[in-house]
Amino acid sequence: MVEYSQILQNLEFINISNDEFTIFEWKPPRSYKSFILDLNIVKQNPVSNIFFHIFKGNMKIVHIRINDLIYTAGSTNQVQFQLLEALIEKVSIEFNIKYDVESYITYGNFSTTQFNSFNKNIEDIIAGFNELGTVRELKVPCMVCNTVLPIIVKKSFIENAESYPVPLVYTHNGHAILCFIDKNYDVRGVELVNITG
Repeated sequence: MVEYSQILQNLEFINISNDEFTIFEWKPPRSYKSFILDLNIVKQNPVSNIFFHIFKGNMKIVHIRINDLIYTAGSTNQVQFQLLEALIEKVSIEFNIKYDVESYITYGNFSTTQFNSFNKNIEDIIAGFNELGTVRELKVPCMVCNTVLPIIVKKSFIENAESYPVPLVYTHNGHAILCFIDKNYDVRGVELVNITG
């Protein structure tokens, strides 16, 4: 069994913001890194309800805008994007259960320190990620590498699909494959795809 909690030890930060300021930020203990520039780039994207991925050297960043909040997670390159997306989905649910953020923001005069206790929620989510059952690891053949790759897929990606099989692009080692996954999480086909940018 894959130990996702161990993989998530590679997290650099989790941030919850609106367009004006950071509402909550989690970082690993003893981390003094700042991600202000990355968050400014994220805030420039006005599109809602779509996950965006950023490759930044030795770091991966995933963000999504849900209503008036922007959820962002950054990690080392060892963490796959789908795992970061699943983490953000869980964080957004827990955060909105614990806090009525819209009320705080419309009230206007509040301190973000009241959200500091959410650090414990983040630690619990990371520690118990395997028990959440939000992702699956699939074994996918890569014809370029001539090997079988472990690819993490969020269950919500498959379960909320409009049609099957669901296409998923996975990039690694300078090339990409397109995987077709059915509703039973079986890989129905794999193709090599060209990358541009």
